[in-house]
Amino acid sequence: MDLKTLNRIDKLRRLKSRGPKTPKWLKPYHLLFVAFLTVFIFGAIIKILEQNH
Repeated sequence: MDLKTLNRIDKLRRLKSRGPKTPKWLKPYHLLFVAFLTVFIFGAIIKILEQNH
């Protein structure tokens, strides 16, 4: 194998090990989004529980 193929394989391996790349616009907000989602879901659960009683 020549150097070019070895480099290509190495690059592919590195990309695979890094996992899925998050889009740039999502990075600063993903934690905020998850927090909002959990609060929203908890609110919905509480509403449903209040209606049942």
